Amino acid sequence: MAKLLYNLGRWSYLHKWRVIVAWLVLLGATATGAFSLMKPFTSEFAIEGTPAIEALQTMEDNFPEAGNVATAPGVNLVFAAPEGQRLDTPEYMAAMDSTVGYIRDHLGVDGERFGNPVQVNKDLQNMVVGQMTEMGMPEERANADAYQLRMLSDDARIGYTTFEFDAESSMSVDQADRDVVTEAMQIGRDAGLQVEAGGAGFGEPIAIKTTSEMVGLAVAFLVLVVTFGSLAASVIPIISAVVGVGIGALLVLVTTHWVELNDVTPVLAVMIGLAVGIDYALFILSRYRQEARHLPPEEAAGMAVGTAGSSVVFAGTTVFTALVALALARIEFLTWMGLAAAATVLIAVLVALTLVPALLGAWGSKAFAGKIPGLAGNPGPGKRPAKDLDANSMGKRWVRFVEKAPGLVMAVVVLGLGALSAPVLGLEMSLPSDSTSNHDTTQRKSADLMAEGFGPGVNAPLLLVVDAHTANPDSEILQPYMGAIPDEAGGDAEKAALASFLYTVGEIGSVNGIEHAQLIAANDDMTAAQILATPTGGPEKERTLEIAHGVRDAIGQVEDATGIQVGLTGLTAVQMDITEELANAMPLYLSIVVGLAIVLLVIVFRSIMVPLVAGLGFLLSVGAAFGVTILVFQEGLWGLVNTPAPILSFLPIFLIGVTFGLAMDYQVFLVTRMREAYLRNDGDRLRAVHESTVEGFTQGARVVTAAAIIMIAVFIAFLDQPLPFIQIFGFALGVAVLFDAFFIRMSLVPATMYLLGRASWWMPAWLDKLLPEVDIEGTELEKEHA
Repeated sequence: MAKLLYNLGRWSYLHKWRVIVAWLVLLGATATGAFSLMKPFTSEFAIEGTPAIEALQTMEDNFPEAGNVATAPGVNLVFAAPEGQRLDTPEYMAAMDSTVGYIRDHLGVDGERFGNPVQVNKDLQNMVVGQMTEMGMPEERANADAYQLRMLSDDARIGYTTFEFDAESSMSVDQADRDVVTEAMQIGRDAGLQVEAGGAGFGEPIAIKTTSEMVGLAVAFLVLVVTFGSLAASVIPIISAVVGVGIGALLVLVTTHWVELNDVTPVLAVMIGLAVGIDYALFILSRYRQEARHLPPEEAAGMAVGTAGSSVVFAGTTVFTALVALALARIEFLTWMGLAAAATVLIAVLVALTLVPALLGAWGSKAFAGKIPGLAGNPGPGKRPAKDLDANSMGKRWVRFVEKAPGLVMAVVVLGLGALSAPVLGLEMSLPSDSTSNHDTTQRKSADLMAEGFGPGVNAPLLLVVDAHTANPDSEILQPYMGAIPDEAGGDAEKAALASFLYTVGEIGSVNGIEHAQLIAANDDMTAAQILATPTGGPEKERTLEIAHGVRDAIGQVEDATGIQVGLTGLTAVQMDITEELANAMPLYLSIVVGLAIVLLVIVFRSIMVPLVAGLGFLLSVGAAFGVTILVFQEGLWGLVNTPAPILSFLPIFLIGVTFGLAMDYQVFLVTRMREAYLRNDGDRLRAVHESTVEGFTQGARVVTAAAIIMIAVFIAFLDQPLPFIQIFGFALGVAVLFDAFFIRMSLVPATMYLLGRASWWMPAWLDKLLPEVDIEGTELEKEHA
């Protein structure tokens, strides 16, 4: 592969304008295709195959008028009187009438649960009690059901009303309609009420800021200037990355013509593509500068692509594989996010291998022009230029320190990162909801008021759909219920169906953690029903997940005893299923990507211990990154975030995939230089290990440090995004790169190599013969040009 890449790099250098024009034409073509074929992104997260989603189909079959309850554009409009006062005073009644009247007049919404909460609550209570007693339910039970559906708190200080926007789903609500609600809320606020809005239909709109990329590029340019000491050279990786990310992002836009993509998909593709694009170009450019000292420019370009480019291909392959493997989670939106980011990484690799040498050819002798005095070996005023930048570099001093105390360094890294990984044991995961929104948002305030007035379970309702077409009239457990049903209710099939509804309500209501369960709807032919179960906790609580499991266990017993089919669904259940699906996929995903990488590293480095250390080091760095992220965003360490909340459900698996790919980047770039030096040394093998570690580390440390700083800057810049989960992505990835690059690759790896000595490069002879030869160091290529 090294020889093939050498020829590619040399050809690209000599045919620079063909390559540059070809990439610009491709960029223009994808831009044209994007603007002519693209369709709008969606704000929805497409999920299929979970039990809660399957139950939605049962709901649609039996209650076609109900629509998709998981994506319904519902709004909870919550009113709260000042402390010690009541909503049913004339002044506040008039304010609420004006508020809901404004919404009714401008949006045309209506319904049994929409209106002044005080009046709606009274009418609803009377209606529920009347309907339930007519069905033969005891008045005490009917009153309990009506109370559970109350829309006015016991002290009459908090009330709410609900309605739905005229939209296909909660993610397709027009901003103009949202503005109407905001204007209506101000009417109530001007009258002295606290008025807040929440619900799926009034979620925070997804907004993306473009400044993050600009900040990342600016920091990257400064780091490149310090690394190369040249303004001209510092521009090359930026151009390369922008072209690669541009094509990748435009291809994502083109894909929307055939596939409905979430609007977060291009953000993550740009974040990752920009980071690896700059880094890959940096590695090749750095190697070119080294080779150009003793080779003609076109030969140096070929050699840089043949050696560093081989590492780029391998590193890019690991990142690509880790991102594509996200499909193992079987979560559609996560799969497309991974594929989009993987495609951008692939393009970044191709651009680095061809456009970078082409730009070097175009720059010619000016490739390292615009030198900054005092940087990267450039002489300061009145000083001579440095003969060897690596002779007394900080990297060399560091690796010599590690050589003196490898055991100490290893202990500090392992114990330190291990301690930072401890918070992972308390990891809590959930999807965004009103209960986890920032404290200063109206969505969070509405959820807090609802919990205060009606209990936290009101924000996490569990909806059960009962399909009683197959109810068994001979079921022993149903006989007492059927005997209490009057004959005019129908034949045995009809009685069995109604009895199954009542039995299910009783069984679900007895589940530990369910505050109340009640029948809320039945279809016209009484063959299906909806049951509302209210848990004791909110959607963000781990206890609510345990309660949902208890409900599903009870459902299994009900189905076995009665022959009916019961599904647990609704927004809360859908989100819980997604969270569990992602959690269950993590062990398999982790074992596949880490196992595959270790196998590839064994092939590349012809060693057993180096890949094992790489894999174990990755687990340490990603564990520590998880731990710090949990401390900051879940536990609220030092008040760094104003709203601590459970970690976003799909962050862990995505963080594992991206961090793993990037970790292998640094492993390859650093250790290949060590192996190159080791293979050149024919003397004492034990001493060769030490000297090759020092030499390889010294040659690679400066560029790996620059690459890591650039990547950290690109990721951390996304903390400026308004969406909390993008902020968490940026923070977690930045911390993960920090730990992996500086603690694992530049500290633990050389320390273990010193401690292992000759065992670092040991491999059984039989395995060495069995494995294919992969020369990513370009050793044979260097011998030809020696």
